[in-house]
Amino acid sequence: MKTVNTIITTLMVSAFTLTGVNAQNYKAPSIDATGKVMDAQGKHIGWVTTDGLIKDASGKKMGQVNSEGTLVDANGKKLGKTEKNGNFTSHFAKTKDDQWTASEPMNGMCEVKDKDGKTMVVVHENYKQYGACAYHCLSMKKDHKEMKMK
Repeated sequence: MKTVNTIITTLMVSAFTLTGVNAQNYKAPSIDATGKVMDAQGKHIGWVTTDGLIKDASGKKMGQVNSEGTLVDANGKKLGKTEKNGNFTSHFAKTKDDQWTASEPMNGMCEVKDKDGKTMVVVHENYKQYGACAYHCLSMKKDHKEMKMK
């Protein structure tokens, strides 16, 4: 009986250890207090300013969130809509379920999650309103995808 308890205990400890190790390997893309945008690998991919201007790592303007909360690219095409609480809905979304939602700040940071609850980007509270938009634009450029109207 003692052997069975030892085996069960060992299996439970192993399961919890593997779960903990797996969770620690994930690093979400982020926007820090200075507006620097980093991808999941820690590579600098751009900047966002407190007034909603989005630039790539070389300083080239990628887009901006205008006064109505609409994300427009450098040519003025609409790409999405942001709300004051940081929620972001892509211009191409077919339903409201396709939006990203932002959490309340915890220790100065907000998590922006997709409809499935996956953390897409961690944003400093200063950039909560623009963080999802900025990451959307910069990740599209990083992946060499064109931001165009569908």
